[in-house]
Amino acid sequence: MVLDALVSNLGLMNLAALLAIALIGLPHGAADSAIAGHLGYTIGLSSAIKFFSAYTALAALVVLFWLVFPTVTLIGFLTISIVHFGLDAARIEKGMMRWLQVFAHGCAIIVGISQSHKAEVHHIYTFLIGNDVAPVWIMIDLLSALFVVVLVVYVWQAITDPGWRLGFLELMVLLIVFSQLPPLVGFAFYFCGLHSVRHFQSVGRSLLLSLPLRTIYLQIAGVTILSWALGAVMIWIGMAHATVDVALIRVIFIGLAALTVPHMILVDVLYRGRSRAPFVPDKGTSRQRRK
Repeated sequence: MVLDALVSNLGLMNLAALLAIALIGLPHGAADSAIAGHLGYTIGLSSAIKFFSAYTALAALVVLFWLVFPTVTLIGFLTISIVHFGLDAARIEKGMMRWLQVFAHGCAIIVGISQSHKAEVHHIYTFLIGNDVAPVWIMIDLLSALFVVVLVVYVWQAITDPGWRLGFLELMVLLIVFSQLPPLVGFAFYFCGLHSVRHFQSVGRSLLLSLPLRTIYLQIAGVTILSWALGAVMIWIGMAHATVDVALIRVIFIGLAALTVPHMILVDVLYRGRSRAPFVPDKGTSRQRRK
């Protein structure tokens, strides 16, 4: 009955996309437990309790902010998502041009999906925060204008520097994909097929230097199953106040927002700052580094 309602309200493709985000994309964040162990934050019971308490508290704080200040929190979530997704794709190691790549690749996800399917995305945003979505669209329109300017610079760099061409090709392919696929399907394609894969490739080598493969798998599986169970409970609770499709979308995306904050601190700040293997530059970037 619940499945029938989901298929009827969302459509099969959108339902498959949401399930892919939850069942395939989520485990890449579940690797945070193994990353914490690699960095030495969970050595011993006391340090493990401190780490997981801090991680959970940050996630809970994001949920609380979302409930009290939904519009502001959604804007904040979209902003940090741009940074997180952009850092994942940037090929330049440092400097201003690295941050131009970060903005271009991260913004392509948010702007590309939102502007290609305004009506559908607007509908999703109202599910998440209610009717006060005008400030969100103002931010997206401003980002879109800046994205066009940055894209012009990116085109010039791709013409003059071979090290930029693969990134530019990826950017163009993603924008085409986002324009052709429904927004949830396009995001699932990126989140599961590119972002999650890159994350595992990035952290995998470092984790294997300090943790047995069995331990890594067990930690990822344990956190993933716990997250799925908690999500199922939250969907069940949410169904008392909304239809099952709205409850599913809220739990998945508010859950992503809640986990993104501690995930970014751990991965983008602590791990990238200390690990020797989060970034493998392309051969073509040598010209950019000499600049």
